[in-house]
Amino acid sequence: MLNARLLLPLVFVAAGLGAARLDRTTGDGVYTAAQADQGAQLFAEVCMQCHLPNWEKAKDFYAKWQGKPLSTLATYIKREMPQTDPGSLTSDEYAAVTAYLLRLTGNPAGDTPLNTDPDALVDIRIDTLSSGR
Repeated sequence: MLNARLLLPLVFVAAGLGAARLDRTTGDGVYTAAQADQGAQLFAEVCMQCHLPNWEKAKDFYAKWQGKPLSTLATYIKREMPQTDPGSLTSDEYAAVTAYLLRLTGNPAGDTPLNTDPDALVDIRIDTLSSGR
């Protein structure tokens, strides 16, 4: 059995590591430019059938997603979009569309593609940099 004096410092270290991960935001460049470019093409082909130009600038978009885990947005898109055929895109296509939405909301591209698994995005907070528009 572990001594409580040894276990307590481990709990604090684990808590500290978890807190550091929560500091990551979409402003840290969590997708690539190429991924967002692919997402822009998909958005034009699939999403523009329902979404009007500049829809992402609507205040309710920012209010709905800002500060939430990126996994929440990615899961929503995968389960609900496109409205006429939810879940019909591949995981790579959903990640690309999500990357494009991040670019539309002012989040910069980085060197690593956005993960295709929404569960891997749970520790990234959405930072809608364009919310002041």
